[in-house]
Formats: sequence, structure tokens, C-alpha cells
Amino acid sequence: MLKKKLILFVYVFLIIAITACNLPTGNSDDSEDDSNGIDDLALTVTAQALLLQNSPTPEFTATPQFTSTPELTATPSVPQVSVSVNTNCRTGPGVVYDLLGGLNIGQTAEVVGKSSSTGYWIIKLPGSNTICWLFPQHATVSGNTANLPEYPVPPTPTPSLPAAPTNFKVDDKTCNINGITLKYDVTVKLTWNDVANNESGYRIYENGVEIVALAADVTSYTYNTTIPIVPPPGSPAVFTYAIEAYNSAGKSSQKDATVQCQ
Repeated sequence: MLKKKLILFVYVFLIIAITACNLPTGNSDDSEDDSNGIDDLALTVTAQALLLQNSPTPEFTATPQFTSTPELTATPSVPQVSVSVNTNCRTGPGVVYDLLGGLNIGQTAEVVGKSSSTGYWIIKLPGSNTICWLFPQHATVSGNTANLPEYPVPPTPTPSLPAAPTNFKVDDKTCNINGITLKYDVTVKLTWNDVANNESGYRIYENGVEIVALAADVTSYTYNTTIPIVPPPGSPAVFTYAIEAYNSAGKSSQKDATVQCQ
């Protein structure tokens, strides 16, 4: 503000000085004209001073700064799938179809198709060209799946017979004579190895008569029974247990184990 006033003062001073040098001198007859001239000059100087004082100082317009365009996250061109739980992958949508492999936590696989009617994803197993049906419950798919081909549900495979259990044996037994009933009170623990992957369960027989049907993947059974004492007293009582695996296609061959009480 002080700078503006100083400039204004200099301008006024210069204008007055220049004008004073050019003022006419002479007779008193011209005094009225001179007075009028000075008044006009004063008005002119005042007007110019006001003009200078009221002229706004030009403001500089800030140069606009460009905002960077946010980077978009690329969507995978090929849909990918991952799982939150290790998940089986089969030849079709269900446990009746053969198992081909699985997708584990931390792995990703290419999605090559879909089955809208079942919800299953058809994938290519990592590290191979095996195509299989992935159970969708624990799956997360990324990428555009709109153009994936629809896969028809394959026919249900004809089940095959289950493999017979191995190493069937009497793992433990007790034979106690009951003096009132004249029978053996027998406890038998049977064990075996489960080698089938398609069994519905196991059946166990005692001397050819079925005594129990067990679920799949079971590998032991404890049985309590009574056996008549064979005369004469002290003669051995021998009885046989057998086991077989079964499913909708039928049953496996049987495996036997013998128990003797004496």
C-alpha cells in the first residue's frame, strides 16, 4: 500500500512540475485566465490520481495442476479359481463320479467351463491338462465367466465292486466259561485294513450268519457273544468270522479269521 502511495505522489509531483514550467507569465489582465487554467489542471491531476489509485493490481492466475488418473486393476483375461478348503475334483458333479485329483489351499487353477444347473466349475488341474469338476462350495472365481462354455452333466458311471479288506484278523479275545449256562462268554476284537475307495460299508459274519453292517472307512469291530461248550469238557470251541466290503454294484470277496476257545 505504501508503495502505491509513493508512486502516486511521484506522478502528481511530475505533472505539477511540468505544468508549472509551461505556465504563461505577463500582465495582470491574464490573471483570471491563469486562475482558470490552474483549476483545470488541478482537476485533471486529481482525476488521474484517482484513476491510478482505483486501478486494480493485476492478479496472477494459478496454473492448474493435473490430477493423475487412477490406475485400474486388470481383470484376468482367463478366469482363475482358488479354494478356502482343500477340495476334490471329479469326472462329474458328485461323489458317485471318479476322483481325478483336487485343488488345495494356496493353489489357483484355470477355469475352462461351468455347469449352471449344478453350480460346479470345470477346471484344469494345476501342472497338468486334466479337466475335472470342482465342488463349488469353497471356491472363489476371479475374472469374466460370462463367456465360459456350459458343460453338460455326464452320465453317472457304472459303479465297480469294492476291493476286499486286507489283513483281517482277531486282534484280541477273551473266553470265559459260564458255569450256570455252560457256555463261553466271548469278546472278540476284529481289525482289518480299508483298501477300497468306493465301498458303502462292511458286513461281518459269524459262522456264515451276518452279525453287523458297518459304515465305510471303519477298520475295527468289537463283538460280544456266547458259544456253547463242546462236550466232553475241555474240547476246543472253534468259530469263524468273515468280512466283506459292499456297494451298489455288489460285494467283494470275503476274508476269514478263526477264534478258538478251550
